[in-house]
Amino acid sequence: MRVSRVFAVLVMSATLVMAAVPANGALTDGLQQAVAGAEELSAPKPAWYTAQLHAKVVEAGDRGEGVPLPDGVTYPSSGLAFTGIRPGAWMIAPAGCTMNFVFGQAPNYYIGTAGHCTEPGDEVTIFAAPGLLMNIGKTVKSVDNGVGDDFALVEIRPEMAEHVNPSMTYFGGPTGQGSPESGDIVEHAGHGLVIGTGGTPRAGVVAYRGPGDERRSDAFSWAGAASPGDSGSPVRLADGTAAGDLTHLVVGEPYAPGAVAGTSIERMLKIAGKPLATAPDGPDPAS
Repeated sequence: MRVSRVFAVLVMSATLVMAAVPANGALTDGLQQAVAGAEELSAPKPAWYTAQLHAKVVEAGDRGEGVPLPDGVTYPSSGLAFTGIRPGAWMIAPAGCTMNFVFGQAPNYYIGTAGHCTEPGDEVTIFAAPGLLMNIGKTVKSVDNGVGDDFALVEIRPEMAEHVNPSMTYFGGPTGQGSPESGDIVEHAGHGLVIGTGGTPRAGVVAYRGPGDERRSDAFSWAGAASPGDSGSPVRLADGTAAGDLTHLVVGEPYAPGAVAGTSIERMLKIAGKPLATAPDGPDPAS
């Protein structure tokens, strides 16, 4: 499995670097960067999503409509009972990722994902329901500066505002802006390959909150499970408030013992420049 290979390489690299750390524990900038290995968690666009199909889905999107999945295409549907344009929706183009929180208000809605999943101008397509593809709009902002500064904002077509639900799949919320700190329980729902196939809920414990790969970044890590396709996933705290998004597998300092990391909701809101759309705490399958 790809994730196993990636994680094994990261662990081996971190072990070799730590062996060279001085006895006083001090790290040079180069060693610190090497220890903090990270792997983005996007997946490829499905091969069956051809240019011809994309054009058809975009044309339907201009009318505020979706397009049925072509005959003969098989896909995991376990998490698609939570329909609509919402946190935890499955993004299939331009990459295989997961949508996170909704921003703004009707009819001017936006939705987030990871910055490394899409670039400004990209037309974004999701599974809006089992067997239904929907081109929801275009990416208007994308920041891809590594752990703690990795977020993109997609402007949702006004014609599709009726399909927007700010409630996170499985869990509900976000009830507001949270602040993940060490020891907190966090929950996410994403479409990672194998362990997240079709969209599955997972939980973990926060191990780190602080700077990430860049000076202005705001990262957090947790001990949990993730795989390619989970990038962009919404992450909430147990109290229902938004924690941030999931973007990377990580190993070593400063994130250890966390294995999964992302960008805080505080940093996401600064990038978005839009208010967070909230929802009651508790599952809401309605689209």
